[in-house]
Amino acid sequence: MTILKCSATKCMYNENELCSRGDIEITGEGARNADETNCGSFRERSASGAAMNSEAHHCGCEKINIDCKAQECTYNEHCKCTASAIDVSGCSTEGCNETKCSTFSCKC
Repeated sequence: MTILKCSATKCMYNENELCSRGDIEITGEGARNADETNCGSFRERSASGAAMNSEAHHCGCEKINIDCKAQECTYNEHCKCTASAIDVSGCSTEGCNETKCSTFSCKC
């Protein structure tokens, strides 16, 4: 499992910069840099916070399973992230819907 720090504070799964979802997906199959990746599991938190589902009511996880679609990433091994730690960044402002895996490193 990978240690995850997430600064996407507008995500309904974000609990104190940790993820309460249990696992996430990083998309960007043809990505060559971090800006071409994103957290496919991101769901915007509603203004009232009422949109949080039952999965998001427990505390955030520091270690998480990551299904990675970024085939060119150094840490991608058979669609699983092998990095010891990653940082998902973005979406700290209202209306934001863009995230990225800041740890992405192209093996190209």
